[in-house]
Amino acid sequence: MKKLAIYMVCALLAPFALAQDDGPTIEGGIEMNVEAAEDINAAVGNDARASQSVGAIESGTINGNIEMGISAEQDINAAVGNDSCADQQVGTIGKKTSC
Repeated sequence: MKKLAIYMVCALLAPFALAQDDGPTIEGGIEMNVEAAEDINAAVGNDARASQSVGAIESGTINGNIEMGISAEQDINAAVGNDSCADQQVGTIGKKTSC
């Protein structure tokens, strides 16, 4: 049930996270409660890349109060091989992927 609530919150925030390079402008406050458990992010092999974001707003301007509750348990992030990159973000605002 908790994961369903997370997906619903992510679906509501998806239009903001997929905005243009300047990012969204959010007026007022924002409350994000993000729970990530047993998520796996991996890149294996030559030139492999992997990226995972959970509840992330990666750019934009937020005017108002921000309250973020984050719980991450038993998450796995791995990169194996030449030029591999694995990037996992949980509840991040303002950071773009490093892959």
